[in-house]
Amino acid sequence: MSNFGGNAGQDWEPANVGRSTKPFAKATAGDKRQQLTAAQRAGGASTQHRQFVTANAHGHGPMGTSAGAGARKLAEETETFKVQKTGLSFSKALMKARMAKKMSQKDLGTKINEKPQVIQQYESGKAVPNPAIITKMERALGAKLPRPPKVKKVRE
Repeated sequence: MSNFGGNAGQDWEPANVGRSTKPFAKATAGDKRQQLTAAQRAGGASTQHRQFVTANAHGHGPMGTSAGAGARKLAEETETFKVQKTGLSFSKALMKARMAKKMSQKDLGTKINEKPQVIQQYESGKAVPNPAIITKMERALGAKLPRPPKVKKVRE
């Protein structure tokens, strides 16, 4: 024998206020694929392969430039350019100045608001010199660092 007490007249069904009684169901990828296949069989849809789609097409509006034009110009370029690197003398001077201040690469990077990897690249001589970063390192270390010589264009 069960006794519900004062709850005998209660309706425990969920009440939908301001919503329809049908639950919202979003079409899944499988449903879309089935619809596309059915439309293709009926002749109502056709497919095309997209060619030359760039992965970074974001941000280019109808007035913007495409990456394809720049890539084509680079491919057609016949001149050889040499990228400037910091070099051995700069890397040794930077390492010496940093060790004199008893700083790690991470400490120096934090002080000049750069990543430790940037300092590591400069010390290995593989970084492309950035005058702003070199100036920040000079201020943080209190030492004048040698500026890498400018590389001239090489013609074949």
